[in-house]
Amino acid sequence: MMKSAALMKSVALAITDAAVVRFAADLTIGELRDHRHPLALRIHKNRDKGTWYLVRYEAGKKLRQRLGYWPALKTKDAHSIVPEILKKLATGTDVQNSDFATVGQLLTWYLGRIERESVKSDSRRKGVKCAIEKHLVPRLANIKITDLTKLVIDERLMLPLQNASLKPSTIRQYFAVLKRAFKSANELGLVSINPMATMRFGDHIQRRIEPKQGRLLVSDAGRTMALIIGLSEPVKTMLLFMMMFATRIGETRKLKWCYFDFEVNQITIPAAITKTDSNHIMPITKQAKAMLLAFRELSQGEYLFEYNRKAYSHNDAQKLIRAASAGKFSAHDLRKLARSAWATIGIDYWVGERMLNHKQKGLDAVYINADALEVKHVALSQYHDWLNTSLNSLHNTGIDKT
Repeated sequence: MMKSAALMKSVALAITDAAVVRFAADLTIGELRDHRHPLALRIHKNRDKGTWYLVRYEAGKKLRQRLGYWPALKTKDAHSIVPEILKKLATGTDVQNSDFATVGQLLTWYLGRIERESVKSDSRRKGVKCAIEKHLVPRLANIKITDLTKLVIDERLMLPLQNASLKPSTIRQYFAVLKRAFKSANELGLVSINPMATMRFGDHIQRRIEPKQGRLLVSDAGRTMALIIGLSEPVKTMLLFMMMFATRIGETRKLKWCYFDFEVNQITIPAAITKTDSNHIMPITKQAKAMLLAFRELSQGEYLFEYNRKAYSHNDAQKLIRAASAGKFSAHDLRKLARSAWATIGIDYWVGERMLNHKQKGLDAVYINADALEVKHVALSQYHDWLNTSLNSLHNTGIDKT
């Protein structure tokens, strides 16, 4: 059992990163004091992080000035900033050492950085741009970084966003962008102290955020298939593919024919275009193979779904789907429908997670490394047969005849 903070010991030593790791393993130690500098590290309850403090005395009182967080702020860096901070305290200037004076300046820098990052998707960049320009900057632009506190964020950002009737999930996204901006600036040395490091979304909104429900029920499978089959190419095959394989729209629109091996009946979606940054390997069932080979006869480029020899953009793909479905469902609704159908027909939860290419958590990521391609083949074949049955209950045709 963890000792209470009052019972934990304080140890004086020459603090190094190695020493921190060593003493963090001892649950009786709560704080390390450096005997060379007025510096202390308070170890957090989870034992893998800590808070740096400058410790000084003024008028007989012990004062603590928070400097940053270990291990983001390493011991050698903490030692190096102490003289400058003491100098600033002596002259009455701000302790925060920053390339920016206001939150608005920092957010402008962060937006520019995001726009130059090639690893970020177009949709991600647009989401960050919207959050910063329409919500964060209008409310926080003139706030000094040294004045940014939990209370300021609550009163200037969180409460106004709630009063604007935004969903908690949307507000959480904006909060995450703000926090990520400060974390990036701190990691790159542009601000010496990250005022948001210990702030949590739950400090402001305690309401549990429920997952967004899909607009398609399992019972809608047959009708949805019939609607899709009545569409023209290439939208028909794109939607059928997403319904059959539960792939994300970002993966689907970037599919290339070279990812498909019809000799071994396998699709390998490369890590570069997956959300989880890991290869996604899926089997090709007999129904899917017939559909894809028929569609390949109509395709002339390297991408399955393209316009002017380029993959559809995120916005263009979403517009095509909205138009095709008359607003009845989105690409993600097809993915949710597939997942619900798998549960309904008895496909194992772990197999379903692998077919969705969800990132594995905890010990699963360490111990379960098998790709289980054969298991996925059995599950997908069962699902595709079920889709055929659902469709045939409405019309006397199947997926393999599309």
